[in-house]
Amino acid sequence: MRDGILGGVKTDVYVELPLSQREAFLDGEIQAVHFTAFGICLHDFAVTPCPFHLNCVRGCPDYLRTRGNQKERQHLIQIQTATEQALAAARIQTVRNNGIADAWIHHCEETLEGIAKALAVDDDDERCGDSAALPDGKRCRA
Repeated sequence: MRDGILGGVKTDVYVELPLSQREAFLDGEIQAVHFTAFGICLHDFAVTPCPFHLNCVRGCPDYLRTRGNQKERQHLIQIQTATEQALAAARIQTVRNNGIADAWIHHCEETLEGIAKALAVDDDDERCGDSAALPDGKRCRA
């Protein structure tokens, strides 16, 4: 987070904080770090089990994506492709069976939305929010 190469909910919070509060935030929020095929997990499993059951892209605030990491990106694209196929199949089933697959459609759409956000980390040159400064001295977008 300090170097501006991670993207995710907690990174957004970190860069919005005044510089004087950032280290305290890191000390309080990050007790564990786990590496996955598609990013980094900050969830402390010693405290609670994973509420997302390794479906990090569906809105987990502890999920971070490493900007520019092509292996993470490739894994996300593989998940995206499989989810798009599942979504197409669910849409066919819901038409044929009177809405029986609506829950699967919703699940797939949420997953694809999260994947799009995770992939967008690579496209986001401005790496923080209102008026915060990045470690490399750049200014963030307003």
